[in-house]
Amino acid sequence: MDKPEVTGNGDSDEHEMSLPSERLAIDFDRPDSMVGRNLDGRFLIEKNLTEAGGDTGGIGVVYLARDTKLMGKDVVVKILNENALKHPDIIRKFQHEKEALIRLDHPGIVRILDSGTLKDGNPFMVMDYIKGHSLRKALLAADRLPLEVAANIIEAITDALSAAHSAKILHRDIKPENIMLTPLDEGLYRVRLIDFGIARVEESKLAPATEISRAIGSVLYIAPEQLIGQLDLTPAADIYATAIVAYEMLTGETPFKPKAIAEMYQMEKDGVQTLPSALRPDMPREAERILLSALEFDPLKRPQNARAFGRYLAHELRIDGNESDRFFASVHTEFSKSPTQVMPAVDPTDFVTVQRPATAETKSDRFPFLKWAIPGGIILAILAAAAVFVAWNATRSTIDPPTANANLATRPSHELSYFLMVQKMIDGKPREEPFKSSGQEIFESGYKFTLNFQTDAEGYMYIYSEDKDAQGKVFYNLLFPTPSINNGLSQVPGGRPIETFQSTFQNEPGTEVVWMLWTKEKREDLEAVMRSAIPPAGKLKPIADGENLATLQDFIDKNRAEKRDPPIKDSANKRTVIKAYTDIVVHRFELEHR
Repeated sequence: MDKPEVTGNGDSDEHEMSLPSERLAIDFDRPDSMVGRNLDGRFLIEKNLTEAGGDTGGIGVVYLARDTKLMGKDVVVKILNENALKHPDIIRKFQHEKEALIRLDHPGIVRILDSGTLKDGNPFMVMDYIKGHSLRKALLAADRLPLEVAANIIEAITDALSAAHSAKILHRDIKPENIMLTPLDEGLYRVRLIDFGIARVEESKLAPATEISRAIGSVLYIAPEQLIGQLDLTPAADIYATAIVAYEMLTGETPFKPKAIAEMYQMEKDGVQTLPSALRPDMPREAERILLSALEFDPLKRPQNARAFGRYLAHELRIDGNESDRFFASVHTEFSKSPTQVMPAVDPTDFVTVQRPATAETKSDRFPFLKWAIPGGIILAILAAAAVFVAWNATRSTIDPPTANANLATRPSHELSYFLMVQKMIDGKPREEPFKSSGQEIFESGYKFTLNFQTDAEGYMYIYSEDKDAQGKVFYNLLFPTPSINNGLSQVPGGRPIETFQSTFQNEPGTEVVWMLWTKEKREDLEAVMRSAIPPAGKLKPIADGENLATLQDFIDKNRAEKRDPPIKDSANKRTVIKAYTDIVVHRFELEHR
């Protein structure tokens, strides 16, 4: 973006239309009086868009204009009104929107072209005019979208969001009205994200951080932590809102339908009551699981990377489609670039063929000659199939967008699972036979439970409970290994369940927080933390302060969201499964009792 802070000065190239420069002031009682006037000697105001919904927030006026320096290019001019100038928080938000657009140079986000101040002191900004319509209009016309179209839009939104998050910007108002679609061929769209009017910009150079204790955003598309005015929001809030939009695109309905604002928080806490597949039978089950993981009430349980979430969900939505899924380059906006792999540029008029991961079923479908090969040609058929598979496998990493530089790979490296053996207790005595639980239920206080886990490979396991002292400071208690469990040794074999600690749910209702830390290789820092909790004699000591607490918290913070799927509740086997893509697994779970 070239010098977005420099406003026009009235000079014009001799080959372009030139108008006299006016130092304008706006009459907000008659906003249409601006039509036909020239702003900063460059932007000819043509139409008031506010009445058509161009600024639903009511803090300014939005106009369609022509950039006379760029051959009459259509632009949007947004002017902050005089009433808004009386409110410092609104001025701050306007500055944040401007700064957000200055920072973000991404084809999936509307661009800022110029900014300045009118004669009467009202600030303005000039942005690209996007031809097309909002996602809301598409939903009103189509009720729900085809899986392929929804996948394209989801991937584009999350790609743009990821760019914003990388620049330390939270959008905080993801909804169909703020997603613009420019129709292309074959039912596909160029997708762009607009309206950063309530964005949170960290380390702002134009205005201090927004400190608003009330909820901001659109209630039907807002994360629970944002709904209650929590200030320390994370990208998970934008991911939650995107998941609500995705749910609506796929089903034609929003997952929560509160009659009043106060109902929304409880509905989100209770979770999604109607599965997408109940409203749309052709919804792929893995796509449904990914979507629901992004609608978890606890932001720590949601996907933490917008781009990875969007690409993974889009991939699963497409996987049951045609044999060759087609992706329009301009819909994808940009691909992430890493030192190890750079996605090559694609001609916007071309389609990219994406091949699905090979399975026993799809290989048979893909190579039908294996079904009818006569005995004399079996060897040649097998050799041909092998050659095709090897060639496909060698190129797959460069043509499969869901795996290109995404945090979620197609095949996990490791699997960790756990379950509880729970026994009903009354007055300290067992009343029923123990039963197996995935740990994702709500238990009765006083019940006794034992945690069991299993890993697919040999490694090192550390399990801690998290608690807080009277001052609210976090500390950790070692649960595994201990001198009485595994002889205090963290090394565990793979392939078989290991019984760990036994405990009882407290009599008072509450939630127990447990951390499981598994590493493929031995780590001396984690070993030192563990040893500090095991004194030569006596009771185990909490990890409450000093270097050991800092080491443990640092390890958790750095690895908690590293390349892994959301946890899977395996109802058939009564267990929870975590699939990871690195040799480190950090998993947090809660045991709720009433």
